[in-house]
Amino acid sequence: MESTIAAKKAKKPLLEVYDWSESFLAAIIAVLVVLTFVVRGTTVDGDSMIPTLHNRQFLVMSRIYSTPRHNDIVVIFAHNMVADDGRSYGKPIIKRVVGLPGDTISIDSEAGIVYRNGEALPLEFRDGILYEDGHIINDYTSRRFDMQPGTELTVPDNHIFVMGDNRNNSVDSRDNSVGMVERNYVIGKVFFRLTPADKFGLVV
Repeated sequence: MESTIAAKKAKKPLLEVYDWSESFLAAIIAVLVVLTFVVRGTTVDGDSMIPTLHNRQFLVMSRIYSTPRHNDIVVIFAHNMVADDGRSYGKPIIKRVVGLPGDTISIDSEAGIVYRNGEALPLEFRDGILYEDGHIINDYTSRRFDMQPGTELTVPDNHIFVMGDNRNNSVDSRDNSVGMVERNYVIGKVFFRLTPADKFGLVV
């Protein structure tokens, strides 16, 4: 009888260790699933999203992203980028959604105004900062890149038109190397900034 009780007491710590290990393994698997299929980290490369985002900032994006909306910040895979030596390559880039399927986009580069469906995206200064359609941009949009003067582009089905917030220093849908972005090339939506510490928080 005493040996049976002693054996049970000996097994109890082992069962506790087993239960703890099982819970820990389940937590690890859950984290891996989330990191693989739900969220992912990404790093800003370059200055095309200044003043909203800066080079080397570390961000978190959601990979569950089915319905793009105007002004979303997205990570896309630009597969037709061209290097200085003329070589084509692909890379992830971060931009803001300006046009959705069916939207028409045009730019008055003299006035620095972007038009969507014939209506100017509202511009205003608040505390010395320039806002367009409710979000910060670096300057009036004076560069067209490959868009010709007077061009009005219509966004095809299953595509989006993107631009960087650093409007005159951003390779985006105005440039033929990016163009209209197929939804298949949208990796995810940026929603949170981890670094630097003083900028920690939601991204809009």
